[in-house]
Amino acid sequence: MKIIHISDTHIGSGDAAERFSQVIADIRGLIGSDTDWVVVHTGDLLDREAVDEAQTGLALLKKLEGRDGPRVPILLSPGNHDYGCSWRIRQSSAASFRKTFASHVFGDQPHEFPVLRIIGSCAFIGLDSMAAEFGIVKGLFAEGELGGEQLDRLNRLLDEPRLRGLYKVVHLHHHPFISSYSIRPDIADRHFVSKIYSWFGRGQLRLKDANSLLQILRDRINLMLFGHKHYGLDHRFEAQRYGIDMAFDASSSTAEGMATDRMRYRVIDTATSEVIVRTVRIANSAV
Repeated sequence: MKIIHISDTHIGSGDAAERFSQVIADIRGLIGSDTDWVVVHTGDLLDREAVDEAQTGLALLKKLEGRDGPRVPILLSPGNHDYGCSWRIRQSSAASFRKTFASHVFGDQPHEFPVLRIIGSCAFIGLDSMAAEFGIVKGLFAEGELGGEQLDRLNRLLDEPRLRGLYKVVHLHHHPFISSYSIRPDIADRHFVSKIYSWFGRGQLRLKDANSLLQILRDRINLMLFGHKHYGLDHRFEAQRYGIDMAFDASSSTAEGMATDRMRYRVIDTATSEVIVRTVRIANSAV
C-alpha cells in the first residue's frame, strides 16, 4: 500500500484553497487508476472556524477522493485551527468540525478516539491531539494534549488480536518530538532577542503528553504521521529510539506562511519502506 501524507492546508488563509486544488490535481495524476492508495491528512485542514471554509474544505476532500476514477480513502485528524483558531478552541467548534467531516475523521467507526480503520494489510489509528486542550489557558501555546483517557484507550487498542500482523500507522496533528531551532537558518539574521526566544522556546508547540504517547507506542507501531509546525522533517532518527520504524512531519502541503515557490507532500510505500517527496510548483508564484 502507498500512503500520501498531507497536512496543514489552512483553507481560508489567502489562496490556500487554490493551492490545495493544484496539489489535488498532482495527487490524482499520480494515483491514476490504481486503488492501492490511502491519503492521510494530519490536521489544520481549515484555517479557522467558518461555514464557508468548511464547505470549501469538504468539496476539496471529495475532489481528492475521486468522483469518476477510483475512490481513495482519506483519513483526517483534527488540528487546533480546525477546532476554532490558532490559539483558542471551543467545544462547539470541535463538534461542528467532527460532524461536517465525520466520514473522513471516523469513517464507519464509532465517533470517538482513537479511530481504528483497517485497510488492506494496514491498521490506521487516528488520534485527537486537541482532546484535552479546551479553554483559553490550556490552548494558549497550541501544544496539543491527548489526555489520559484517550491514551488508555490507545494502549488497550494496540493489544487487540485483530491488529496482529498488520502494518500499524498512527496519525495525529501535534508532533511529539522537539525540533531544534537550527533548522531555521533565517534566525541567524534576526535580532538577538529572537534568537534567545527561538533557543528556549524550541519545545513549544510540542504535544504536552508526548512522552506518555511514545512510551505507549514503543515497539508497537511501524509509522507515525503528524504536522503542525510546517517544517516537513524526517524524524526517523528520533522515532527509532522508541522502536518505531518511521515518523514524518508533513509541513504545510499548501506552503501556508512559507517563503517558497513549491508545495510538497510525501509518498510512503509500506511494502518497501520507500519514501519520496513530490513537489508542486505554485501557480503564478513570485518567489
